[in-house]
Amino acid sequence: MAKQTYSDTNVVGTSLIVSVSDVLLNVLVGVLTGSTVVFAQSLQGISDLLTAAVLYTGVRRSKRKADKKHPLGYGREIFFWVLIAGVVMFIGTGFITLNLGIDQFTNPGEIDSVYIAFIMLTFGFLTNLYAFRKSVKRLRGRQRKNIWRVWRGSSLIETKATFIVDFLGTASAAIGLTALGLYALTGDVKFDGLGTMFVGITMMIAAVVLVLDVRDLIVGKAVPDNINRKIRSSAMSHKEVEEILDLRTLYLGSEKLLVLLEVHINDQMTTNQIEHLIDRIRAKIRKEIPQAYHLQIEVETPDDEIIG
Repeated sequence: MAKQTYSDTNVVGTSLIVSVSDVLLNVLVGVLTGSTVVFAQSLQGISDLLTAAVLYTGVRRSKRKADKKHPLGYGREIFFWVLIAGVVMFIGTGFITLNLGIDQFTNPGEIDSVYIAFIMLTFGFLTNLYAFRKSVKRLRGRQRKNIWRVWRGSSLIETKATFIVDFLGTASAAIGLTALGLYALTGDVKFDGLGTMFVGITMMIAAVVLVLDVRDLIVGKAVPDNINRKIRSSAMSHKEVEEILDLRTLYLGSEKLLVLLEVHINDQMTTNQIEHLIDRIRAKIRKEIPQAYHLQIEVETPDDEIIG
């Protein structure tokens, strides 16, 4: 049976829906119980909501067709929106949540109806876990590698963002359940504040990881070595190609790759034969590497063969 995969809009949309439920339900329960860790979950939900909304906007805008001002398309715009999402996650909610936890720890307030909070956090854990599993499946695709190895080599930046967002939603709910469990056992409200602080710190660390990752893509990160080798192998599989003189790659967006390839070919080929060869090389590379969005192949002579 074929492995189920999800589109970028499906993954981001699921994260958006889960975030809306997190915000509405946890704000209500937070008011009823007075638990800051539940409020932290609602703030985390607000972060998720804003992040998912920003990502959804970025995904839609990055799919616009190329025009005269943007001949290679708008794919790289998703990097900008993910950067904004990371800043929102760090400042807008991580920092606020941390301060909320510090206040609850230093000036503890009463918590009522703790079992309602347990039920709500359990619901939040399950819904965020469902969204997180979708992000993992899209990020991994058909690969069987460890998810962290897939993360490092993937250009699916919008899915990386939802991966972090949904992981945070799952983790913060688990942290909240642990903190309230310790409060129920000991009666010490400071555990509620500690849990809230831990949620805030976790959100801030995750935001930094996301921003650093998208920074590499904005600057111009090349493809991983395994894809580089596939491109070279595809070109060299044609007997007319004698040598790869240069290969440069750049991500034009999520799953969009720019490939600049210089090859040295058999000197006896005619112009028509060269044109057909370039078309065959291009077709072979696209078959092997579907994300090769724009391919520029040039025929060059090695420097040591050029007679000054």
